[in-house]
Amino acid sequence: MNIQILKKFLSANVFSINNKSRINLYLNIFSFIITSLSIIFIVLILSVNEGFKKTVNNVIVDLNGKYKILNKFSEDLTDDDESKILSLLPENTILSKVSTKDLIAKNKSFSEPINVIAFDNSNDFVHNLQDILLEGSISDSDIIIGKILSDKLNVSIGSTLILINIESNNIESIESLKVGGIFKSNIPAYDTYRIYGNRKLFKNFINENYDYFLTNDDFKNILFNNKYLIKNIFQINDDLFKWLNAYDFPIKMLVFFIMLICIFNILQNNLMYISYYKNDFFILKTLGLNNIYIYFLILLRSFLVLFLSSIVGFSISYILLNIEQKINLINLPDYVYFTDSIPIHIDYMLPVYIFPLLLIIMSVISLYFYNSFIKKYEF
Repeated sequence: MNIQILKKFLSANVFSINNKSRINLYLNIFSFIITSLSIIFIVLILSVNEGFKKTVNNVIVDLNGKYKILNKFSEDLTDDDESKILSLLPENTILSKVSTKDLIAKNKSFSEPINVIAFDNSNDFVHNLQDILLEGSISDSDIIIGKILSDKLNVSIGSTLILINIESNNIESIESLKVGGIFKSNIPAYDTYRIYGNRKLFKNFINENYDYFLTNDDFKNILFNNKYLIKNIFQINDDLFKWLNAYDFPIKMLVFFIMLICIFNILQNNLMYISYYKNDFFILKTLGLNNIYIYFLILLRSFLVLFLSSIVGFSISYILLNIEQKINLINLPDYVYFTDSIPIHIDYMLPVYIFPLLLIIMSVISLYFYNSFIKKYEF
Protein backbone atom coordinates (compact mmCIF):
# COMPACT_ATOMS: atom_id res chain seq x y z
CA MET A 1 0.00 0.00 0.00
CA ASN A 2 2.79 2.46 0.97
CA ILE A 3 4.61 1.77 -2.32
CA GLN A 4 1.47 2.51 -4.27
CA ILE A 5 0.93 5.71 -2.30
CA LEU A 6 4.53 6.73 -2.95
CA LYS A 7 4.07 6.04 -6.67
CA LYS A 8 0.94 8.20 -6.68
CA PHE A 9 2.82 10.98 -4.92
CA LEU A 10 5.76 10.92 -7.28
CA SER A 11 3.44 11.00 -10.26
CA ALA A 12 2.39 14.47 -9.10
CA ASN A 13 5.91 15.78 -8.69
CA VAL A 14 7.21 19.26 -9.23
CA PHE A 15 7.65 18.85 -12.97
CA SER A 16 4.30 17.27 -13.79
CA ILE A 17 1.65 19.16 -15.75
CA ASN A 18 -1.62 19.28 -13.84
CA ASN A 19 -4.62 20.02 -15.99
CA LYS A 20 -6.39 21.62 -13.05
CA SER A 21 -4.04 24.51 -12.82
CA ARG A 22 -1.05 25.64 -14.86
CA ILE A 23 -0.27 28.20 -12.17
CA ASN A 24 1.04 25.40 -9.99
CA LEU A 25 3.38 24.32 -12.81
CA TYR A 26 4.69 27.86 -13.26
CA LEU A 27 5.32 28.20 -9.52
CA ASN A 28 7.23 24.91 -9.54
CA ILE A 29 9.36 26.02 -12.47
CA PHE A 30 9.98 29.37 -10.76
CA SER A 31 11.06 27.56 -7.56
CA PHE A 32 13.41 25.34 -9.57
CA ILE A 33 14.98 28.37 -11.27
CA ILE A 34 15.44 30.22 -7.95
CA THR A 35 17.11 27.18 -6.39
CA SER A 36 19.43 26.76 -9.38
CA LEU A 37 20.33 30.47 -9.36
CA SER A 38 21.06 30.31 -5.63
CA ILE A 39 23.55 27.51 -6.17
CA ILE A 40 25.12 29.36 -9.11
CA PHE A 41 25.61 32.48 -6.97
CA ILE A 42 27.07 30.44 -4.10
CA VAL A 43 29.66 28.80 -6.36
CA LEU A 44 30.55 32.07 -8.10
CA ILE A 45 30.95 34.00 -4.84
CA LEU A 46 33.12 31.33 -3.22
CA SER A 47 35.26 30.89 -6.36
CA VAL A 48 35.92 34.61 -6.80
CA ASN A 49 36.61 35.13 -3.09
CA GLU A 50 39.10 32.26 -2.98
CA GLY A 51 40.60 33.39 -6.28
CA PHE A 52 41.15 36.91 -4.96
CA LYS A 53 42.90 35.61 -1.84
CA LYS A 54 45.17 33.35 -3.87
CA THR A 55 45.92 36.19 -6.29
CA VAL A 56 46.95 38.49 -3.43
CA ASN A 57 49.12 35.74 -1.92
CA ASN A 58 50.83 35.04 -5.24
CA VAL A 59 51.43 38.72 -6.05
CA ILE A 60 52.94 39.41 -2.62
CA VAL A 61 55.18 36.33 -2.77
CA ASP A 62 56.24 37.06 -6.37
CA LEU A 63 57.30 40.58 -5.46
CA ASN A 64 58.81 39.90 -2.04
CA GLY A 65 59.82 36.26 -1.82
CA LYS A 66 58.47 33.94 0.87
CA TYR A 67 61.06 34.68 3.54
CA LYS A 68 62.99 37.75 4.60
CA ILE A 69 66.24 37.26 6.54
CA LEU A 70 67.56 40.13 8.66
CA ASN A 71 70.22 40.63 11.26
CA LYS A 72 68.60 40.32 14.67
CA PHE A 73 70.56 43.30 15.96
CA SER A 74 69.67 45.57 13.01
CA GLU A 75 73.17 45.33 11.55
CA ASP A 76 73.95 45.10 7.85
CA LEU A 77 74.35 41.65 6.35
CA THR A 78 77.52 40.76 4.45
CA ASP A 79 78.73 38.20 1.94
CA ASP A 80 79.95 36.13 4.90
CA ASP A 81 76.35 35.91 6.14
CA GLU A 82 75.31 34.70 2.71
CA SER A 83 77.85 31.87 2.83
CA LYS A 84 76.70 30.79 6.30
CA ILE A 85 73.02 30.78 5.37
CA LEU A 86 73.54 28.97 2.07
CA SER A 87 75.48 26.24 3.88
CA LEU A 88 72.31 25.49 5.87
CA LEU A 89 69.93 25.59 2.92
CA PRO A 90 69.38 22.98 0.18
CA GLU A 91 71.61 23.03 -2.87
CA ASN A 92 70.62 25.43 -5.69
CA THR A 93 68.82 27.71 -3.23
CA ILE A 94 68.33 31.25 -4.55
CA LEU A 95 69.22 33.91 -2.01
CA SER A 96 68.66 37.50 -3.09
CA LYS A 97 70.85 40.13 -1.45
CA VAL A 98 68.89 43.37 -1.17
CA SER A 99 69.50 46.96 -0.10
CA THR A 100 66.83 49.65 0.13
CA LYS A 101 66.98 53.41 0.12
CA ASP A 102 64.41 56.23 0.17
CA LEU A 103 65.26 58.85 -2.45
CA ILE A 104 63.72 61.59 -4.56
CA ALA A 105 63.14 60.96 -8.27
CA LYS A 106 63.05 63.98 -10.60
CA ASN A 107 62.29 64.51 -14.27
CA LYS A 108 62.22 68.10 -15.47
CA SER A 109 59.67 69.87 -13.25
CA PHE A 110 58.22 66.63 -11.85
CA SER A 111 59.50 65.01 -8.66
CA GLU A 112 58.28 62.16 -6.43
CA PRO A 113 59.51 60.30 -3.32
CA ILE A 114 60.60 56.76 -4.16
CA ASN A 115 61.82 53.57 -2.50
CA VAL A 116 64.75 51.92 -4.29
CA ILE A 117 65.09 48.12 -4.18
CA ALA A 118 68.70 47.37 -5.12
CA PHE A 119 69.43 43.72 -5.91
CA ASP A 120 72.81 42.07 -6.38
CA ASN A 121 72.03 40.10 -9.54
CA SER A 122 68.89 40.12 -11.66
CA ASN A 123 69.34 36.43 -12.50
CA ASP A 124 69.30 35.49 -8.81
CA PHE A 125 66.53 37.86 -7.80
CA VAL A 126 63.51 36.04 -6.34
CA HIS A 127 61.17 38.89 -7.28
CA ASN A 128 59.21 37.69 -10.30
CA LEU A 129 59.39 41.00 -12.14
CA GLN A 130 59.12 39.54 -15.63
CA ASP A 131 55.45 38.62 -15.11
CA ILE A 132 54.48 42.20 -14.19
CA LEU A 133 56.61 43.98 -16.77
CA LEU A 134 54.50 46.17 -19.08
CA GLU A 135 57.24 47.62 -21.27
CA GLY A 136 60.96 47.29 -21.75
CA SER A 137 63.18 44.58 -20.30
CA ILE A 138 65.01 43.63 -17.12
CA SER A 139 68.76 44.22 -17.11
CA ASP A 140 71.56 45.13 -14.73
CA SER A 141 72.25 48.39 -16.57
CA ASP A 142 68.83 50.12 -16.32
CA ILE A 143 66.20 50.74 -13.66
CA ILE A 144 62.60 49.49 -13.62
CA ILE A 145 59.87 51.78 -12.30
CA GLY A 146 56.18 51.43 -11.51
CA LYS A 147 53.47 52.42 -13.97
CA ILE A 148 51.87 55.06 -11.73
CA LEU A 149 55.28 56.56 -10.95
CA SER A 150 56.16 56.73 -14.66
CA ASP A 151 52.91 58.60 -15.35
CA LYS A 152 53.51 61.04 -12.51
CA LEU A 153 57.08 61.75 -13.65
CA ASN A 154 56.10 61.75 -17.33
CA VAL A 155 58.83 59.27 -18.31
CA SER A 156 58.93 56.33 -20.74
CA ILE A 157 61.38 53.65 -21.82
CA GLY A 158 64.75 55.25 -22.53
CA SER A 159 64.07 58.38 -20.47
CA THR A 160 66.68 59.58 -17.99
CA LEU A 161 65.63 59.94 -14.37
CA ILE A 162 67.54 61.95 -11.77
CA LEU A 163 67.74 60.36 -8.32
CA ILE A 164 68.56 62.58 -5.34
CA ASN A 165 69.58 61.55 -1.84
CA ILE A 166 68.71 64.13 0.83
CA GLU A 167 70.09 63.80 4.36
CA SER A 168 69.42 66.40 7.09
CA ASN A 169 67.94 68.79 4.52
CA ASN A 170 71.12 68.62 2.45
CA ILE A 171 71.64 66.99 -0.93
CA GLU A 172 74.19 64.23 -0.34
CA SER A 173 74.36 62.68 -3.81
CA ILE A 174 72.77 62.80 -7.28
CA GLU A 175 72.72 60.17 -10.01
CA SER A 176 71.17 60.06 -13.52
CA LEU A 177 69.81 56.64 -14.52
CA LYS A 178 68.04 55.37 -17.62
CA VAL A 179 64.58 53.79 -17.44
CA GLY A 180 64.74 50.32 -18.98
CA GLY A 181 61.37 48.93 -17.95
CA ILE A 182 57.96 49.81 -16.55
CA PHE A 183 56.04 47.37 -14.36
CA LYS A 184 52.48 47.15 -13.09
CA SER A 185 51.79 45.03 -10.02
CA ASN A 186 48.27 46.39 -9.35
CA ILE A 187 49.48 47.28 -5.86
CA PRO A 188 49.34 51.09 -5.63
CA ALA A 189 52.12 51.35 -3.02
CA TYR A 190 54.50 49.44 -5.33
CA ASP A 191 53.46 51.03 -8.62
CA THR A 192 53.66 54.53 -7.13
CA TYR A 193 56.90 54.46 -5.14
CA ARG A 194 59.12 51.51 -6.07
CA ILE A 195 62.14 51.44 -8.36
CA TYR A 196 64.12 48.24 -8.96
CA GLY A 197 67.69 48.02 -10.19
CA ASN A 198 71.11 46.47 -9.80
CA ARG A 199 72.93 47.69 -6.71
CA LYS A 200 75.85 48.89 -8.89
CA LEU A 201 73.53 51.58 -10.26
CA PHE A 202 72.96 52.92 -6.74
CA LYS A 203 76.56 52.75 -5.49
CA ASN A 204 76.45 56.46 -4.58
CA PHE A 205 73.46 55.87 -2.32
CA ILE A 206 74.15 52.55 -0.55
CA ASN A 207 77.16 50.84 1.03
CA GLU A 208 78.70 47.48 0.16
CA ASN A 209 76.60 45.52 2.64
CA TYR A 210 72.95 44.42 2.52
CA ASP A 211 69.81 45.28 4.49
CA TYR A 212 68.24 41.82 4.14
CA PHE A 213 68.18 38.61 2.12
CA LEU A 214 65.18 37.08 0.33
CA THR A 215 64.50 33.45 -0.51
CA ASN A 216 61.62 31.18 -1.47
CA ASP A 217 63.01 28.11 0.29
CA ASP A 218 61.27 26.69 3.33
CA PHE A 219 62.88 27.25 6.73
CA LYS A 220 60.61 25.03 8.83
CA ASN A 221 63.19 22.33 9.39
CA ILE A 222 66.20 24.60 9.71
CA LEU A 223 67.33 25.99 13.05
CA PHE A 224 69.18 29.28 12.74
CA ASN A 225 71.34 30.73 15.45
CA ASN A 226 70.38 33.83 17.38
CA LYS A 227 72.11 36.13 14.91
CA TYR A 228 69.35 36.05 12.29
CA LEU A 229 65.73 37.07 12.33
CA ILE A 230 63.56 35.23 9.81
CA LYS A 231 60.11 36.48 8.85
CA ASN A 232 57.76 35.05 6.26
CA ILE A 233 56.02 37.46 3.95
CA PHE A 234 52.67 36.94 5.67
CA GLN A 235 54.09 38.14 8.99
CA ILE A 236 55.63 41.19 7.33
CA ASN A 237 52.34 42.05 5.63
CA ASP A 238 50.22 41.08 8.62
CA ASP A 239 47.92 44.12 8.35
CA LEU A 240 47.24 43.40 4.69
CA PHE A 241 46.24 39.80 5.33
CA LYS A 242 44.14 40.76 8.36
CA TRP A 243 42.30 43.18 6.09
CA LEU A 244 41.90 40.42 3.52
CA ASN A 245 40.61 37.87 6.05
CA ALA A 246 38.21 40.44 7.51
CA TYR A 247 36.11 40.07 4.35
CA ASP A 248 35.80 36.32 4.82
CA PHE A 249 33.15 36.47 7.53
CA PRO A 250 30.64 38.75 5.71
CA ILE A 251 31.14 36.74 2.50
CA LYS A 252 30.48 33.47 4.34
CA MET A 253 27.41 35.03 5.96
CA LEU A 254 26.19 36.10 2.52
CA VAL A 255 26.65 32.54 1.24
CA PHE A 256 24.82 31.18 4.29
CA PHE A 257 21.84 33.50 3.72
CA ILE A 258 21.71 32.50 0.06
CA MET A 259 21.58 28.88 1.25
CA LEU A 260 18.67 29.75 3.52
CA ILE A 261 16.88 31.47 0.64
CA CYS A 262 17.44 28.35 -1.44
CA ILE A 263 16.01 26.07 1.28
CA PHE A 264 13.04 28.27 2.19
CA ASN A 265 12.22 28.57 -1.49
CA ILE A 266 11.90 24.77 -1.70
CA LEU A 267 9.91 24.56 1.53
CA GLN A 268 7.61 27.38 0.47
CA ASN A 269 6.97 25.50 -2.74
CA ASN A 270 6.12 22.44 -0.65
CA LEU A 271 3.67 24.53 1.39
CA MET A 272 1.90 25.62 -1.80
CA TYR A 273 1.98 22.02 -3.00
CA ILE A 274 0.31 20.78 0.21
CA SER A 275 -2.23 23.58 0.10
CA TYR A 276 -3.09 22.78 -3.48
CA TYR A 277 -3.30 19.02 -2.95
CA LYS A 278 -4.59 19.01 0.62
CA ASN A 279 -7.80 17.17 -0.37
CA ASP A 280 -5.67 14.44 -1.96
CA PHE A 281 -3.61 14.21 1.22
CA PHE A 282 -6.77 13.84 3.28
CA ILE A 283 -7.79 10.95 1.03
CA LEU A 284 -4.33 9.36 1.33
CA LYS A 285 -4.48 9.74 5.12
CA THR A 286 -7.87 8.06 5.10
CA LEU A 287 -6.36 5.20 3.11
CA GLY A 288 -3.85 4.64 5.92
CA LEU A 289 -0.90 6.91 5.19
CA ASN A 290 0.40 8.28 8.49
CA ASN A 291 2.24 11.52 9.24
CA ILE A 292 5.68 9.93 9.08
CA TYR A 293 5.12 8.84 5.48
CA ILE A 294 3.73 12.25 4.58
CA TYR A 295 6.83 13.91 6.04
CA PHE A 296 9.09 11.43 4.23
CA LEU A 297 7.36 12.02 0.91
CA ILE A 298 7.57 15.80 1.20
CA LEU A 299 11.23 15.53 2.20
CA LEU A 300 11.83 13.26 -0.79
CA ARG A 301 10.17 15.81 -3.04
CA SER A 302 12.43 18.50 -1.58
CA PHE A 303 15.46 16.28 -2.15
CA LEU A 304 14.56 15.74 -5.80
CA VAL A 305 14.14 19.48 -6.41
CA LEU A 306 17.43 20.22 -4.64
CA PHE A 307 19.27 17.42 -6.45
CA LEU A 308 18.11 18.42 -9.93
CA SER A 309 18.65 22.13 -9.21
CA SER A 310 22.16 21.33 -7.97
CA ILE A 311 23.01 19.48 -11.18
CA VAL A 312 21.88 22.46 -13.26
CA GLY A 313 23.36 25.09 -10.89
CA PHE A 314 26.80 23.51 -10.52
CA SER A 315 27.03 22.76 -14.25
CA ILE A 316 26.19 26.33 -15.29
CA SER A 317 28.47 27.88 -12.66
CA TYR A 318 31.49 25.78 -13.69
CA ILE A 319 30.85 26.54 -17.37
CA LEU A 320 30.78 30.29 -16.57
CA LEU A 321 33.92 30.06 -14.42
CA ASN A 322 35.89 28.20 -17.09
CA ILE A 323 34.81 30.65 -19.80
CA GLU A 324 35.83 33.64 -17.67
CA GLN A 325 39.12 32.05 -16.68
CA LYS A 326 40.11 31.35 -20.28
CA ILE A 327 38.74 34.43 -22.04
CA ASN A 328 38.65 37.13 -19.30
CA LEU A 329 35.40 38.65 -20.49
CA ILE A 330 35.15 41.01 -17.51
CA ASN A 331 37.94 43.52 -16.91
CA LEU A 332 38.20 45.30 -13.58
CA PRO A 333 38.81 49.07 -13.30
CA ASP A 334 42.27 50.40 -12.43
CA TYR A 335 41.34 51.29 -8.86
CA VAL A 336 40.84 47.60 -7.97
CA TYR A 337 43.98 46.37 -6.19
CA PHE A 338 46.11 43.34 -7.11
CA THR A 339 44.38 42.29 -10.34
CA ASP A 340 42.89 43.74 -13.51
CA SER A 341 40.59 40.77 -14.21
CA ILE A 342 38.20 38.74 -12.09
CA PRO A 343 40.34 36.33 -10.03
CA ILE A 344 38.94 32.82 -10.07
CA HIS A 345 39.84 29.65 -8.22
CA ILE A 346 37.87 26.69 -9.56
CA ASP A 347 37.30 24.05 -6.90
CA TYR A 348 35.49 21.01 -8.29
CA MET A 349 35.04 19.68 -4.77
CA LEU A 350 32.51 22.39 -3.88
CA PRO A 351 29.50 20.16 -4.71
CA VAL A 352 30.82 17.62 -2.19
CA TYR A 353 30.64 20.29 0.53
CA ILE A 354 27.68 22.41 -0.54
CA PHE A 355 25.08 19.77 -1.47
CA PRO A 356 25.32 17.77 1.82
CA LEU A 357 25.25 21.03 3.80
CA LEU A 358 22.11 22.17 1.97
CA LEU A 359 20.58 18.76 2.53
CA ILE A 360 21.30 18.88 6.27
CA ILE A 361 19.93 22.44 6.62
CA MET A 362 16.84 21.49 4.64
CA SER A 363 16.24 18.38 6.79
CA VAL A 364 16.56 20.36 10.03
CA ILE A 365 14.28 23.17 8.86
CA SER A 366 11.83 20.59 7.53
CA LEU A 367 11.23 19.43 11.10
CA TYR A 368 9.74 22.82 11.85
CA PHE A 369 7.90 22.66 8.54
CA TYR A 370 6.46 19.28 9.55
CA ASN A 371 5.24 20.46 12.95
CA SER A 372 3.83 23.74 11.69
CA PHE A 373 2.20 22.90 8.39
CA ILE A 374 1.37 19.21 8.26
CA LYS A 375 -0.28 19.34 11.68
CA LYS A 376 -2.11 22.47 10.55
CA TYR A 377 -4.04 20.34 8.10
CA GLU A 378 -4.36 17.54 10.70
CA PHE A 379 -2.97 14.87 8.44
